[in-house]
Amino acid sequence: MYFLFVCWWCAEDCVVWGKPAGFWRELYRVDDEWDCWNCGSTNITHEPPWTEAD
Repeated sequence: MYFLFVCWWCAEDCVVWGKPAGFWRELYRVDDEWDCWNCGSTNITHEPPWTEAD
């Protein structure tokens, strides 16, 4: 499932892939850090809940 995060530097929306982590419940793991597609800055993933990307 894809999640929507906002870059701390340029405020651009970024989509990050969340890997399924649970079998019975919908749990996902997202990398601790990800790079913005627009400016290239490294961002830190905040604690859930996360916004699902369309």
